[in-house]
Amino acid sequence: MPAEDEDYSAFARPPVQGLVVGAGCSGSVNHVLLGHLALTLALRLDALVDFDGLLSSLPAAGDDTGNEAVLARGRALASALPGRLAEISYDTGGGGRWHRHVGDVEFLRAWLQHPDFHLVK
Repeated sequence: MPAEDEDYSAFARPPVQGLVVGAGCSGSVNHVLLGHLALTLALRLDALVDFDGLLSSLPAAGDDTGNEAVLARGRALASALPGRLAEISYDTGGGGRWHRHVGDVEFLRAWLQHPDFHLVK
């Protein structure tokens, strides 16, 4: 269920429940496995996929969740692939706000096929 500070206005139906899928280690094989698991669950449950951070193609050294360059690359990625990838804003404390990406199954399916596919670490 979205917190009061989260803006899901980009979607007609905001989520009412969540299921967290994760792995205890990183790496491309794990990212692909989790991506396909998330896609299967999202299809079966008619759900959105919350990436718990910002996606971008071509991740670079120094990227972090507060990096404007990541936000710009995420916007370019969202416009380059089919489906819906939205920036969901949330409070960061101290009056600040930032974003994380939430996408639909069409976006995740396309992102899984992209050569730069990865999940947020």
